Amino acid sequence: MDSSERPSTIHTEEALAPRAPWHFLRASLPGGFTRWGWGLMGGWMLVLLGPALGWAGHLRRAAGWSALPSHWGESLTTRDIWELWENGGLQHRLTNSPTVHLLGLGMVIVLWCGWRMQAESAELKARLGPWLLGALDTVLIGFLPLGALTWAIASILGQLGGSGLDFLGWIAFFGRPLAWMALVAALNLQWWFCRMGRAAGLSRGYLAHLGDSFLRLWLHPIQWGLVSVGGAALRSLLPFLVLLLAWRMGGGTTFRVWLFLGLQLLVTGLNGWLMGWLLRTTARFWNHDVAVREARVALKESVREAQIS
Repeated sequence: MDSSERPSTIHTEEALAPRAPWHFLRASLPGGFTRWGWGLMGGWMLVLLGPALGWAGHLRRAAGWSALPSHWGESLTTRDIWELWENGGLQHRLTNSPTVHLLGLGMVIVLWCGWRMQAESAELKARLGPWLLGALDTVLIGFLPLGALTWAIASILGQLGGSGLDFLGWIAFFGRPLAWMALVAALNLQWWFCRMGRAAGLSRGYLAHLGDSFLRLWLHPIQWGLVSVGGAALRSLLPFLVLLLAWRMGGGTTFRVWLFLGLQLLVTGLNGWLMGWLLRTTARFWNHDVAVREARVALKESVREAQIS
Protein backbone atom coordinates (compact mmCIF):
# COMPACT_ATOMS: atom_id res chain seq x y z
CA MET A 1 0.00 0.00 0.00
CA ASP A 2 1.24 3.49 -0.89
CA SER A 3 2.41 5.47 2.17
CA SER A 4 0.39 8.46 0.99
CA GLU A 5 -2.79 6.39 1.30
CA ARG A 6 -2.16 5.25 4.87
CA PRO A 7 -4.70 6.57 7.36
CA SER A 8 -3.40 9.24 9.69
CA THR A 9 -3.82 9.08 13.45
CA ILE A 10 -6.29 11.28 15.28
CA HIS A 11 -3.40 13.12 16.93
CA THR A 12 -2.60 14.78 13.59
CA GLU A 13 -6.05 16.45 13.57
CA GLU A 14 -6.35 19.21 16.16
CA ALA A 15 -10.13 18.88 16.46
CA LEU A 16 -9.88 15.18 17.33
CA ALA A 17 -6.91 15.33 19.69
CA PRO A 18 -7.80 13.91 23.14
CA ARG A 19 -8.53 16.65 25.68
CA ALA A 20 -8.55 16.70 29.48
CA PRO A 21 -11.55 18.12 31.39
CA TRP A 22 -9.92 21.47 32.24
CA HIS A 23 -9.65 22.28 28.53
CA PHE A 24 -13.43 22.85 28.41
CA LEU A 25 -13.82 25.07 31.48
CA ARG A 26 -13.37 28.38 29.66
CA ALA A 27 -15.61 27.42 26.75
CA SER A 28 -18.36 26.40 29.20
CA LEU A 29 -18.51 29.75 31.01
CA PRO A 30 -21.30 31.20 28.80
CA GLY A 31 -24.76 29.74 28.92
CA GLY A 32 -25.51 29.96 32.61
CA PHE A 33 -28.36 32.44 32.21
CA THR A 34 -30.58 30.42 29.90
CA ARG A 35 -34.05 29.31 30.96
CA TRP A 36 -32.62 26.09 32.40
CA GLY A 37 -29.84 28.02 34.12
CA TRP A 38 -32.34 30.33 35.80
CA GLY A 39 -34.37 27.29 36.79
CA LEU A 40 -31.27 25.69 38.30
CA MET A 41 -30.48 28.78 40.37
CA GLY A 42 -34.11 29.21 41.40
CA GLY A 43 -34.28 25.59 42.50
CA TRP A 44 -31.25 26.00 44.73
CA MET A 45 -32.89 29.06 46.30
CA LEU A 46 -35.97 27.00 47.11
CA VAL A 47 -33.73 24.33 48.65
CA LEU A 48 -32.30 27.05 50.92
CA LEU A 49 -35.63 28.71 51.71
CA GLY A 50 -37.27 25.45 52.75
CA PRO A 51 -35.18 24.76 55.86
CA ALA A 52 -34.84 28.49 56.67
CA LEU A 53 -38.56 29.21 56.62
CA GLY A 54 -39.26 25.86 58.21
CA TRP A 55 -36.99 26.64 61.15
CA ALA A 56 -38.49 30.10 61.69
CA GLY A 57 -42.03 28.73 61.56
CA HIS A 58 -40.97 25.87 63.79
CA LEU A 59 -39.88 28.21 66.54
CA ARG A 60 -42.95 30.42 66.17
CA ARG A 61 -45.50 27.62 66.35
CA ALA A 62 -43.79 25.13 68.65
CA ALA A 63 -41.88 27.42 71.00
CA GLY A 64 -44.20 30.41 70.83
CA TRP A 65 -41.65 32.80 69.37
CA SER A 66 -39.08 33.16 66.58
CA ALA A 67 -35.41 33.75 67.37
CA LEU A 68 -34.68 34.83 63.80
CA PRO A 69 -35.30 38.63 64.04
CA SER A 70 -33.57 39.32 67.34
CA HIS A 71 -30.94 36.64 67.83
CA TRP A 72 -29.56 35.89 64.36
CA GLY A 73 -25.84 35.37 64.72
CA GLU A 74 -25.79 35.33 68.50
CA SER A 75 -24.35 32.36 70.34
CA LEU A 76 -26.89 29.98 71.87
CA THR A 77 -25.80 28.21 75.02
CA THR A 78 -26.33 24.52 75.64
CA ARG A 79 -28.98 25.46 78.19
CA ASP A 80 -30.88 27.50 75.56
CA ILE A 81 -30.89 24.59 73.12
CA TRP A 82 -32.03 22.21 75.86
CA GLU A 83 -34.92 24.52 76.82
CA LEU A 84 -36.04 24.84 73.19
CA TRP A 85 -35.88 21.10 72.67
CA GLU A 86 -37.45 19.86 75.90
CA ASN A 87 -39.75 22.67 77.02
CA GLY A 88 -40.39 24.38 73.68
CA GLY A 89 -41.86 21.29 72.03
CA LEU A 90 -39.47 21.21 69.10
CA GLN A 91 -38.88 17.48 69.45
CA HIS A 92 -42.53 16.85 68.55
CA ARG A 93 -42.39 18.78 65.26
CA LEU A 94 -39.16 17.97 63.47
CA THR A 95 -40.60 18.79 60.04
CA ASN A 96 -43.33 21.04 58.73
CA SER A 97 -44.89 22.06 55.44
CA PRO A 98 -42.41 24.76 54.27
CA THR A 99 -39.43 22.54 55.01
CA VAL A 100 -40.70 19.45 53.22
CA HIS A 101 -42.51 21.00 50.27
CA LEU A 102 -40.08 23.78 49.38
CA LEU A 103 -37.05 21.53 49.84
CA GLY A 104 -38.62 18.75 47.79
CA LEU A 105 -39.80 21.11 45.04
CA GLY A 106 -36.39 22.76 44.90
CA MET A 107 -34.57 19.44 44.53
CA VAL A 108 -36.88 18.34 41.71
CA ILE A 109 -36.32 21.62 39.86
CA VAL A 110 -32.54 21.43 40.38
CA LEU A 111 -32.28 17.86 39.12
CA TRP A 112 -34.53 18.31 36.09
CA CYS A 113 -33.25 21.73 34.98
CA GLY A 114 -29.68 20.46 35.38
CA TRP A 115 -30.46 17.50 33.13
CA ARG A 116 -32.14 19.70 30.52
CA MET A 117 -29.19 22.11 30.51
CA GLN A 118 -26.65 19.32 30.19
CA ALA A 119 -28.57 17.48 27.47
CA GLU A 120 -28.92 20.71 25.52
CA SER A 121 -25.17 21.37 25.81
CA ALA A 122 -24.42 17.82 24.64
CA GLU A 123 -26.97 18.08 21.80
CA LEU A 124 -29.03 15.23 23.24
CA LYS A 125 -32.71 14.80 23.95
CA ALA A 126 -33.45 15.02 27.66
CA ARG A 127 -35.71 12.12 28.53
CA LEU A 128 -36.67 10.63 31.85
CA GLY A 129 -35.54 7.10 30.97
CA PRO A 130 -31.81 7.85 30.54
CA TRP A 131 -31.98 10.09 33.62
CA LEU A 132 -33.23 7.23 35.79
CA LEU A 133 -31.28 4.38 34.19
CA GLY A 134 -28.10 6.44 34.35
CA ALA A 135 -28.54 6.55 38.12
CA LEU A 136 -28.76 2.74 38.15
CA ASP A 137 -25.56 2.52 36.09
CA THR A 138 -23.87 4.80 38.61
CA VAL A 139 -24.80 2.42 41.41
CA LEU A 140 -23.18 -0.44 39.46
CA ILE A 141 -19.88 1.23 38.52
CA GLY A 142 -19.54 4.21 40.86
CA PHE A 143 -20.49 3.44 44.43
CA LEU A 144 -17.91 0.79 45.19
CA PRO A 145 -14.71 2.38 43.77
CA LEU A 146 -15.57 5.95 44.76
CA GLY A 147 -16.89 4.91 48.17
CA ALA A 148 -13.80 2.78 48.88
CA LEU A 149 -11.47 5.61 47.88
CA THR A 150 -13.33 8.14 50.03
CA TRP A 151 -13.39 5.76 53.00
CA ALA A 152 -9.61 5.26 52.70
CA ILE A 153 -9.00 9.02 52.55
CA ALA A 154 -11.30 9.66 55.50
CA SER A 155 -9.57 6.91 57.51
CA ILE A 156 -6.15 8.42 56.83
CA LEU A 157 -7.41 11.86 57.83
CA GLY A 158 -8.89 10.36 61.00
CA GLN A 159 -5.52 8.88 61.93
CA LEU A 160 -3.84 12.22 61.27
CA GLY A 161 -6.40 13.93 63.48
CA GLY A 162 -5.63 11.55 66.31
CA SER A 163 -1.90 12.22 66.17
CA GLY A 164 -2.16 15.02 68.71
CA LEU A 165 -0.69 17.70 66.42
CA ASP A 166 -2.88 20.78 66.10
CA PHE A 167 -2.02 21.34 62.45
CA LEU A 168 -2.96 17.78 61.47
CA GLY A 169 -6.03 17.97 63.67
CA TRP A 170 -7.35 20.98 61.75
CA ILE A 171 -6.62 19.25 58.44
CA ALA A 172 -8.64 16.25 59.60
CA PHE A 173 -11.42 18.48 60.96
CA PHE A 174 -12.02 20.19 57.62
CA GLY A 175 -10.77 17.40 55.37
CA ARG A 176 -13.08 14.57 56.40
CA PRO A 177 -16.38 16.41 55.70
CA LEU A 178 -14.85 17.74 52.48
CA ALA A 179 -13.94 14.20 51.41
CA TRP A 180 -17.52 13.00 51.80
CA MET A 181 -18.85 16.07 49.98
CA ALA A 182 -16.37 15.38 47.19
CA LEU A 183 -17.73 11.81 47.04
CA VAL A 184 -21.21 13.18 46.31
CA ALA A 185 -19.75 15.46 43.62
CA ALA A 186 -17.81 12.56 42.04
CA LEU A 187 -20.92 10.35 42.05
CA ASN A 188 -22.74 13.17 40.29
CA LEU A 189 -20.02 13.25 37.63
CA GLN A 190 -20.32 9.51 37.13
CA TRP A 191 -24.10 9.80 36.90
CA TRP A 192 -23.84 12.58 34.31
CA PHE A 193 -21.60 10.44 32.09
CA CYS A 194 -23.92 7.47 32.43
CA ARG A 195 -27.11 9.36 31.62
CA MET A 196 -25.58 11.11 28.62
CA GLY A 197 -24.36 7.75 27.35
CA ARG A 198 -27.85 6.36 27.83
CA ALA A 199 -29.43 9.30 26.00
CA ALA A 200 -27.06 8.84 23.05
CA GLY A 201 -28.06 5.17 22.71
CA LEU A 202 -26.24 1.93 23.41
CA SER A 203 -24.96 1.40 19.86
CA ARG A 204 -21.92 -0.61 21.02
CA GLY A 205 -23.73 -2.55 23.72
CA TYR A 206 -24.40 -2.12 27.42
CA LEU A 207 -21.01 -3.30 28.68
CA ALA A 208 -19.20 -0.92 26.33
CA HIS A 209 -21.41 1.90 27.62
CA LEU A 210 -20.49 1.09 31.22
CA GLY A 211 -16.81 0.85 30.36
CA ASP A 212 -16.76 4.15 28.48
CA SER A 213 -18.64 5.94 31.27
CA PHE A 214 -16.26 4.51 33.87
CA LEU A 215 -13.13 5.47 31.91
CA ARG A 216 -14.33 9.02 31.23
CA LEU A 217 -14.06 9.64 34.96
CA TRP A 218 -11.09 7.47 35.93
CA LEU A 219 -8.77 8.29 33.02
CA HIS A 220 -8.52 11.84 34.43
CA PRO A 221 -8.52 11.23 38.20
CA ILE A 222 -6.45 14.29 39.14
CA GLN A 223 -8.40 16.84 37.15
CA TRP A 224 -11.82 15.42 37.97
CA GLY A 225 -10.73 14.96 41.59
CA LEU A 226 -9.69 18.60 41.87
CA VAL A 227 -12.93 19.68 40.22
CA SER A 228 -14.94 17.60 42.71
CA VAL A 229 -13.01 18.71 45.79
CA GLY A 230 -12.67 22.34 44.67
CA GLY A 231 -16.32 22.59 43.67
CA ALA A 232 -17.52 21.09 46.95
CA ALA A 233 -15.23 23.39 48.95
CA LEU A 234 -16.31 26.52 47.07
CA ARG A 235 -20.01 25.74 47.27
CA SER A 236 -19.63 25.18 51.03
CA LEU A 237 -17.39 28.19 51.64
CA LEU A 238 -19.71 30.84 50.23
CA PRO A 239 -22.70 30.12 52.53
CA PHE A 240 -20.30 29.65 55.46
CA LEU A 241 -18.87 33.14 54.93
CA VAL A 242 -22.37 34.63 55.05
CA LEU A 243 -23.12 32.73 58.26
CA LEU A 244 -19.81 33.86 59.71
CA LEU A 245 -20.68 37.47 58.91
CA ALA A 246 -24.08 37.02 60.55
CA TRP A 247 -22.46 35.45 63.59
CA ARG A 248 -20.00 38.33 63.98
CA MET A 249 -22.53 41.12 63.42
CA GLY A 250 -25.43 39.60 65.32
CA GLY A 251 -29.12 40.03 64.56
CA GLY A 252 -30.19 43.17 66.34
CA THR A 253 -32.55 44.56 63.69
CA THR A 254 -34.93 43.19 61.13
CA PHE A 255 -32.87 44.90 58.40
CA ARG A 256 -29.83 42.79 59.30
CA VAL A 257 -31.90 39.63 59.17
CA TRP A 258 -33.17 40.46 55.67
CA LEU A 259 -29.66 41.46 54.66
CA PHE A 260 -28.26 38.11 55.72
CA LEU A 261 -31.14 36.29 54.04
CA GLY A 262 -30.52 38.24 50.80
CA LEU A 263 -26.81 37.45 50.91
CA GLN A 264 -27.56 33.79 51.52
CA LEU A 265 -29.92 33.72 48.54
CA LEU A 266 -27.27 35.46 46.43
CA VAL A 267 -24.55 32.92 47.20
CA THR A 268 -27.07 30.09 46.76
CA GLY A 269 -27.87 31.39 43.27
CA LEU A 270 -24.14 31.64 42.60
CA ASN A 271 -23.74 28.04 43.71
CA GLY A 272 -26.46 27.08 41.24
CA TRP A 273 -24.57 28.88 38.48
CA LEU A 274 -21.36 27.05 39.46
CA MET A 275 -23.21 23.74 39.24
CA GLY A 276 -24.46 24.70 35.79
CA TRP A 277 -20.91 25.56 34.73
CA LEU A 278 -19.76 22.09 35.74
CA LEU A 279 -22.72 20.52 33.95
CA ARG A 280 -21.84 22.32 30.72
CA THR A 281 -18.14 21.44 31.10
CA THR A 282 -18.99 17.77 31.53
CA ALA A 283 -21.26 17.87 28.48
CA ARG A 284 -18.56 19.43 26.29
CA PHE A 285 -15.99 16.92 27.52
CA TRP A 286 -18.40 14.05 26.84
CA ASN A 287 -19.11 15.32 23.32
CA HIS A 288 -15.42 15.53 22.51
CA ASP A 289 -14.64 12.16 24.06
CA VAL A 290 -17.37 10.51 21.98
CA ALA A 291 -15.94 12.06 18.82
CA VAL A 292 -12.43 10.84 19.71
CA ARG A 293 -13.64 7.30 20.41
CA GLU A 294 -15.62 7.18 17.17
CA ALA A 295 -12.56 8.42 15.26
CA ARG A 296 -10.46 5.67 16.83
CA VAL A 297 -13.00 3.02 15.84
CA ALA A 298 -13.11 4.39 12.27
CA LEU A 299 -9.32 4.44 12.13
CA LYS A 300 -9.08 0.81 13.23
CA GLU A 301 -11.67 -0.16 10.64
CA SER A 302 -9.80 1.65 7.87
CA VAL A 303 -6.53 0.00 8.87
CA ARG A 304 -8.19 -3.41 8.89
CA GLU A 305 -9.72 -2.81 5.45
CA ALA A 306 -6.39 -1.58 4.13
CA GLN A 307 -4.64 -4.71 5.39
CA ILE A 308 -7.25 -6.95 3.77
CA SER A 309 -6.96 -5.15 0.44
